[in-house]
Amino acid sequence: MNKEPKKKTQIKSGAKNLFNQFGFKKVTVEEICQTAGASKMTFYKYFANKNELIKHLWQKIIEDNMAKLEALDKTGATFQEKVRMLLKLKAEATTAMGDQYIKDYLDVVPELQDFYNQMLTKVMQWFIKIIQQAQEKGEVRKSIRPEFFLAIVNQLLELSKNEQLVALYDNYTEFALEVNNFMYYGLMPVPDEDKK
Repeated sequence: MNKEPKKKTQIKSGAKNLFNQFGFKKVTVEEICQTAGASKMTFYKYFANKNELIKHLWQKIIEDNMAKLEALDKTGATFQEKVRMLLKLKAEATTAMGDQYIKDYLDVVPELQDFYNQMLTKVMQWFIKIIQQAQEKGEVRKSIRPEFFLAIVNQLLELSKNEQLVALYDNYTEFALEVNNFMYYGLMPVPDEDKK
């Protein structure tokens, strides 16, 4: 496996830190380069523009999280264990992101929309497979169609753009976990083991 060039790693790390603090819409290539200690020429050697860097970072997050979930899946984990892991990964991701980054992510710029949709489709296809497996094992009601569940997920994504609702919570992570707990457990209490 080829090691990534140090400057590319510094650019990615610098961009990630800036995006987490300020969101990605307002951060410039110049600011990324300054934070990374790299020239613009070096930046453009690795990334065609800021949007390509954003795509690269998003792709890495998805690949890393999918790898963790796939590894858990191979252990024969139950659907509930997979949900627990999914909630943990979501909490970690949203905790690292600042509020502005999350707002930018939810209000995707047109240049990134196609990539965002492709990522979402890939994740949702994987999740349909997980739901179907759980249905076969009797861990999820067979009467629920996975497509219906995904429609609910899409509606909840829209709900997450409601700033008045989000403002009821101390931070976006708390809100995101509330949405996800509701999605998986409804009005029932979250099982004690999920609170760990």
